[in-house]
Amino acid sequence: MTASEHHTMTIEAENSHELLLTCDKEACGRRVVVKRAGGLVVIDKGDFFATHSGGRGLTLRLGAGQPAPVESN
Repeated sequence: MTASEHHTMTIEAENSHELLLTCDKEACGRRVVVKRAGGLVVIDKGDFFATHSGGRGLTLRLGAGQPAPVESN
């Protein structure tokens, strides 16, 4: 996998405080928890060099290990 590759994160589980997002590429395996109050915890880094995006209402973009600002849709 290369830095130019893009993967989509989908919501696997959620509660009133946080979301679990997983990468749609089986070979990647990235999993992150996004706290609704702010904050991000990487559970499995997956393909560190691929860019990742996904969510509901907000789009979270991650790439090359550097989080980008969260945008409203």
